[in-house]
Amino acid sequence: MQIFTPRQADVLEALASGLSVTAAADAAGVHRTTVHHWCRTIPDFRFALEALKQARIDTIRDGMNELVAPSLAILKNVVLDESASPALRIRTALAVIKFVSTPGKPVTNTQELDMMVHAYTAGLKQSTPAETPNPEIHRNSSPSSQTPQTDESPAAAPDAPLQTPRNALCPCGSKLKFKRCCGKNAPPVLGQAA
Repeated sequence: MQIFTPRQADVLEALASGLSVTAAADAAGVHRTTVHHWCRTIPDFRFALEALKQARIDTIRDGMNELVAPSLAILKNVVLDESASPALRIRTALAVIKFVSTPGKPVTNTQELDMMVHAYTAGLKQSTPAETPNPEIHRNSSPSSQTPQTDESPAAAPDAPLQTPRNALCPCGSKLKFKRCCGKNAPPVLGQAA
């Protein structure tokens, strides 16, 4: 790990105490652009600065967590206290309802979203019985490919799989239409000549 100069150490210490970059640079006797330059060109300085920021955030979060229980008690007392003004009780109740009804943070990271979709799909596959489709048979819903069904045909069974429409997404998961993927060798849509 790189040893920091005294001015760099002073800037890190000032930033750790909660000062802004400008105030920390002034306290160390350098310009704020110098601090930004250190962040861009000295990886150890940048990592140390990020670690100090995270430590400060954790300290503040710990302090806030200690205030949760008393704050909830105050909110509960205000809502249940019939001698409090109705306006205050209504505002407090609305704040509680708004907090409880606010949905969680949406997933914006595509990697996290892919992991959630994969986990859901894996759970869905485990909960449904495994089917072994024949890859040589392409089911198609076009009128020309439908044959008259007899009692012996598999489609007559109540649990037979549904045919894939040509313009639907391919069930193989390629995100292509069925007619452009697994269904490209399926019979044509046009009716057969008489």
